[in-house]
Amino acid sequence: MSIKDIKERILRDALKEKERILRDTKIRIEELKSQDLKENESIRRDIMERYKQEAELKEKKIVTEARLNAKKSLLAEKQDIINNIFSEVIKRIMKFDDLKYMTIIENLILENVETGDETVYVGEQERDSINQEFINKINKKLQSLGKKGDLRFSKERLPIIGGVVIGTGQIKKNSSLEVLLEKIKDELETKLNRFLFENNEG
Repeated sequence: MSIKDIKERILRDALKEKERILRDTKIRIEELKSQDLKENESIRRDIMERYKQEAELKEKKIVTEARLNAKKSLLAEKQDIINNIFSEVIKRIMKFDDLKYMTIIENLILENVETGDETVYVGEQERDSINQEFINKINKKLQSLGKKGDLRFSKERLPIIGGVVIGTGQIKKNSSLEVLLEKIKDELETKLNRFLFENNEG
């Protein structure tokens, strides 16, 4: 074999090797492209799944918060209505005529006296008919019941609306209308809620 033949053989082999390399490279590129497409699709699905999960969580959170806020608003409105009812009751009692109002105060004192020699305090805006003379009449009733009749009417006025505060020294019993109605409200609140709102809720 001549030098020329050897050179040609080498060139042919080199060309074949080049073609093989190009062919293998093309195949590898296609494989990589296919792999990239699969990976991209997997990534896309993963992103969409995460987005869906986050969207569902946010939706649930928004719905839950909306329901809680609506419930809080409803409870607040119910409480306002009940508070307004009791405020109106106090206003109506305070507008009673003297005879009716004084009867209420007298009963409050008689029901809450313990020793019969306590001091009776009234509110800053209490009517003038509630005075020592009024207390003296109650003292006579206490004596007729076999109790001490030595109640004293205090000139000191307290920040209460209606009713009285009865006590001696630091020990005082609050029988103001506000406190009494607050106790009644606590007892009746469940019944009031049922009576006022239960039939109106879906």
